Amino acid sequence: MPSPTEEYLFDLRGYTIVEQAIDAEHVRAINDCIDALPKLESGAWHDRTYVHTYGVKDGTNLQDIIEGGEIFERLIDHPAWIGRVRHFLGSGQRPFLNEGFLNIREAGGYIGVHSGGHVVDSRVRAGHDRGGWCCCMLSLMVALTDVGPGDGATVVVPGSHKSHLPHPQQDASGGISDGAGQLVDEAMEVHLKAGDALVINDALCHGASERTNSGERRMVIFRYVPEIYRHRFGYEPSDELMSRLTPARREIVFPNVPRRRSAG
Repeated sequence: MPSPTEEYLFDLRGYTIVEQAIDAEHVRAINDCIDALPKLESGAWHDRTYVHTYGVKDGTNLQDIIEGGEIFERLIDHPAWIGRVRHFLGSGQRPFLNEGFLNIREAGGYIGVHSGGHVVDSRVRAGHDRGGWCCCMLSLMVALTDVGPGDGATVVVPGSHKSHLPHPQQDASGGISDGAGQLVDEAMEVHLKAGDALVINDALCHGASERTNSGERRMVIFRYVPEIYRHRFGYEPSDELMSRLTPARREIVFPNVPRRRSAG
């Protein structure tokens, strides 16, 4: 659970750092796994994970990384952060893992800033309301390498999760900007040591600066949302029903059709 000071600063700034959240042995095991990866092609499957990118500069993602083995499974409810996740999502809300991936980013890579308190989106809210927490999306970033100057650090605009206005260098939709994160006025880099975890309210305006150093920035990123974002009783529509529904009706009944894993 967060301390009163950490809770105050999370409300004020929109993020918190859990130092040495995972130990050196765990970090080493994940990095050894990454070192053993073959060349990855976007859109392809690697074992039970799939290779993905949000754009051309953000690096390579192995999505659904919890399928990658026990060293990733134990991150799902890691004691270093799961208490904070439950606390900030809100009283009575059980966490649901909306996304979990491994990101590998080389020199020249970055991701533009996105989100902000001005975005009208049911998944993101400023956080604290009428005496309780109600963060509807928390992003957790676990550093697997040191991330300092030149390493492509996450950038944030502190307090922007509470702003009703978009950043002047950001479009009103809160979508990903074209330039690297360090080009945005008032954005600050969040430096981490390998094993540190960064927890942010995803309503915070955030992105990543361009990596100018050689080597790779490696992170595991999880997004937690309240369980309400899944079916209330866990039902999955039948194939027969889905075959009868119009495309518009399918999107309402089952907006996220499962991506079946490759036979390999």
